[in-house]
Amino acid sequence: MATASDVLRIARAEVGYCRYDDPERGTKYGRWYEAEVDGPGGYDYGANGVAYCAMFASWVLAQAGVECAGMPGAYCPSIHHSQTLAASQLRPGDLVLFDWEDDNVDDHIGIVASNDAAAKTIRTIEGNTSGGRVAERTRAYSTICGGIRPAYDGQGSTGALAVDRALVLKVVNGDYGNDPERRRNLEARGYDYGAVRAAVNAYLRGESFGAAKPVETKARYKITTPSGVNVREGAGKRYSVRKAYPRGATVTVMQTQAENGNLWGKTSDGWFAIRYQGATYATRA
Repeated sequence: MATASDVLRIARAEVGYCRYDDPERGTKYGRWYEAEVDGPGGYDYGANGVAYCAMFASWVLAQAGVECAGMPGAYCPSIHHSQTLAASQLRPGDLVLFDWEDDNVDDHIGIVASNDAAAKTIRTIEGNTSGGRVAERTRAYSTICGGIRPAYDGQGSTGALAVDRALVLKVVNGDYGNDPERRRNLEARGYDYGAVRAAVNAYLRGESFGAAKPVETKARYKITTPSGVNVREGAGKRYSVRKAYPRGATVTVMQTQAENGNLWGKTSDGWFAIRYQGATYATRA
């Protein structure tokens, strides 16, 4: 049976990988997820530009042969429902999720390497950080949403079972019945019903599993990236550019939209990237 040490050994061996140095499209973790988890006809996880922090953690656990609630997963907000551990409870080998904007949306995930309770910090191994790399980082407790303990040494994993494409298709096809029977059937099998419902709704909208709906807000953001940021017709780089906000500009965001691990904000001018591929383009003013 694999241990936390096995997971950390595998993760550390990946430190230094950079998505921009990969000779193939996308990332090795995205290509693996697309081929081994999502399957043909699903979302293009192996494409360039897809955030891969969750797929990196999924890949590491798979290489070690370790099961974990919420995993494999590719979208941090979908993994949120499996969290049961507070920052002070995290141990080496646990998964930890982060919320950079304090908006109750999970933004990033890593693997805990150590926990310094006195300093209120953890040391992690993360994918899609430090300029698209796998790297070790030190994170403050204040950035942590929660954590999940994988099933090490025969111990059960904390949290509910992972929601994957196969389950979503079964729910859509009516294999679990209709509510309230459907909810009882899913919860009896160990699934978090909120996570399943979010994934099914995202699938029916044509999005990847767990993709969040736009969140209504009214917050001021300041553009912080030196080159400014483009304002687009929609939430994603596939949309055409309307204009650009220069560095230092302060704008009112009326909605936020999570898209493939990135966060977009909607203003009266259109949509701009608040965070994209691990880089922060704007912060709360």
